[in-house]
Amino acid sequence: MEFARYLVTPERWERLPPDWALLFGQGGPLAVEIGFGNGEFLAESAVEHSDWNWVGFETSLTCVAKAGRKLARAGAENVRLALVDGRFALRELFPDETVERVFVHFPCPWPKRSHAERRVMDEDFARTLASVLTPSGAFELTTDVLVYAQDAAEDLLAQGFRTSGPDELAAVGPGSRYEVKWRQQGRRIWRLRAERGPKGGTLRLAEGAMPHVQISKRVTPGAVLSLVGLKETWPSGAFVVKAAYLAPSGGSALLRAFATDRGFEQQYLIAVVPDGEGAMVKLDGAAVPFRTPAVKRSVAAVAAALEGQ
Repeated sequence: MEFARYLVTPERWERLPPDWALLFGQGGPLAVEIGFGNGEFLAESAVEHSDWNWVGFETSLTCVAKAGRKLARAGAENVRLALVDGRFALRELFPDETVERVFVHFPCPWPKRSHAERRVMDEDFARTLASVLTPSGAFELTTDVLVYAQDAAEDLLAQGFRTSGPDELAAVGPGSRYEVKWRQQGRRIWRLRAERGPKGGTLRLAEGAMPHVQISKRVTPGAVLSLVGLKETWPSGAFVVKAAYLAPSGGSALLRAFATDRGFEQQYLIAVVPDGEGAMVKLDGAAVPFRTPAVKRSVAAVAAALEGQ
C-alpha cells in the first residue's frame, strides 16, 4: 500500500484547477509525466530534482501500485500520482502557465485510423501544452515509432512551438521497462523536444459544484426502471443510462451511467433518494466522476424525466 501516500483523487476536489504548491506543501517548478508505467523515470527524476514537484498520471491501478513502491524505496516525497487520463488531467488540473516540463514516454501509437482519437498527441493536446506550460516550459516525447514523433512535431509546430528532433537516442533514454524491451528487440528509439512559443488557450470542462436536482414528487420503482436507455448526444459529448438498481425497500435507487466529453469517458452512479415529499437526484459517492458538462447534463435529464412522469 505504499502508493496510497502518493495517490490523490482530483475528481473529489471542490476546486479545479487546484493549488499544487498547497497540495505538495512546498513551492517549486511543476513537472508532469503522462503514462508513467512502472514509475522508473518518475522515481529517478524526483530524487534527482528534489526541489521540483512531480505529478504522474496513469489509468492502471497496477502501474500506480508499482510506481508507489519504487517511489517509497527511493525516498521520494515530492511526487503525487492520480488515476486519470493524462490528456484530460493536463487540461483540467493545471492553471495556465504553471507547468515547467511535460514528459510522455512510449505512448501507444494507435496506428489504425479508427483508433486515432485515443492517441495522446494530437492538435488538442498541443493546444493544452501551449496553455499550461510556462513561457520557458518544454515538452519531451520518447517513442519507438518515428512517424508518431514526426506527426507530433507537426502538431506542435502548428501551435508555435520550437521543436528539436525527432533524434535517435543511441544509448540512454528515460530508462523505462518499455525502453529496455524495445532495445532488446532491436528497435530504434526517438526523442522529440519542444519549447513553448506563444501562449495558447484551452477550454476547461470540469468545474462547479456537484450536480443535484430536487424533484417535487415521490418516485416509483417503475419510473426509475423506465430510465434505462435514456440518452442524449451533442457535438462535444453524450451520456446514456445503462442500468437501474432498486433498494430492497423500494425507496431509493441507483442508475449506472456513462458519459463522454470531447473523448474523455467516465462511468458513474446517479442516486435517486427520498427527500421530504419528493426526491433528490444526485451523484452517488461510491464512484465520483469529474463534474463535466455531460455528467451534469445526465443528472438534470434524469431529474426532468422523473418529474415529467
